[in-house]
Amino acid sequence: MTYTVGYRRPPESGRFKKGASGNPKGRPKGSKNFLTLLDKELNQTVVITENGKKKTMTRLQAITKRIVNGALQGDQKSLLTLVEIMRRTGKLDEVAPANLVPDNYEEILNAYVARRQARASANPARHASGGNRHERD
Repeated sequence: MTYTVGYRRPPESGRFKKGASGNPKGRPKGSKNFLTLLDKELNQTVVITENGKKKTMTRLQAITKRIVNGALQGDQKSLLTLVEIMRRTGKLDEVAPANLVPDNYEEILNAYVARRQARASANPARHASGGNRHERD
């Protein structure tokens, strides 16, 4: 029987030998991934001065404090960062779209339409050409 060489059928000479792999050394023991290194860095302590007093806290606590303080002072990026973190962690209650529209929205809409029609009939020359585009109702 002859062996056909093709897709997913390498020739005998190109295959791994029994007991050998394509990565013989493998991942070195004790190597750390990115999240492990990040966690280690964020848990290191730093000394900060707050209200004239020195305090020791982790870097993560200091970053969190800075984001919150920035958001309170009106920094747009800090505020957006804080809102996004809260949204992703479920700390921010999302308002259902149904709650954004009042129950009597049809009455409000009908009153608005009636008011517009009354103005149009009171001053037909002004509204025939489109009226004032910047008029507020």
